[in-house]
Amino acid sequence: MWDKHRSKLSKLPRKSFFARVRNRCIYTGRPRSVYEFFQISRILFHGLASQGPLMGIKKSSW
Repeated sequence: MWDKHRSKLSKLPRKSFFARVRNRCIYTGRPRSVYEFFQISRILFHGLASQGPLMGIKKSSW
């Protein structure tokens, strides 16, 4: 039974496996340090948060 399933898995393309899918920034395409809720990278998030166009987000100061 395992051999039957292994042959089916080997016929699938490598890019179709879920483990190979990465979250990417929707603006820059950066694959690392992406905030999943906003789908943007930390660098872009920092810039947008300091300028103010992200609703409900502002730079903390104390």
